[in-house]
Amino acid sequence: MRRRGAKFWLWTNTRLPLHTHEEVLGSGVHIEVQARVRQDGITQVFIGVYGTNGWAICEEFHDRFMGEHYCIALKWGAQRAREIVADTQEFVAPHRVQLTLSPVITDESVLALRRMEMTERETLKLRTDDAWAEYLAAKAAMLNLMRSTKVDPKVWADHKERLRQAIDRRACVQRAYLD
Repeated sequence: MRRRGAKFWLWTNTRLPLHTHEEVLGSGVHIEVQARVRQDGITQVFIGVYGTNGWAICEEFHDRFMGEHYCIALKWGAQRAREIVADTQEFVAPHRVQLTLSPVITDESVLALRRMEMTERETLKLRTDDAWAEYLAAKAAMLNLMRSTKVDPKVWADHKERLRQAIDRRACVQRAYLD
């Protein structure tokens, strides 16, 4: 059973007809996308992502375009929901579970370009390049820290964890790329 958040209740309007797309991912995360057309012709989309326990991970709604067909809006909403899931999932190395310290790419324009339609091989190549760049950055930061005369134990632990995760991410992505 889903436990709705405040955004769902702000979205609800029983006078407008809804079109719904629901999906359960392999991880048990539930995606719900609803589309409707207002009286003035603007298409609206609600996106709900719910965990295995039914609690909302994310709920949001968007005004799309005048005259946009609900099928296109549902497709866009499902893709947006998958992006939300990908952004909130934990990084899982083959041998242990851990949380990443931060996303590898934080620039929104670079992320938008990366979300464009690509072949699976191109996506894996980009992930491999990103993992390699993150590994080099983490290694350089750790080397700079090692050259310092005085280091805070918390900073040392953070850098050590960042390097360990960069190594794990690189190995995991490279294994997928080589398969």
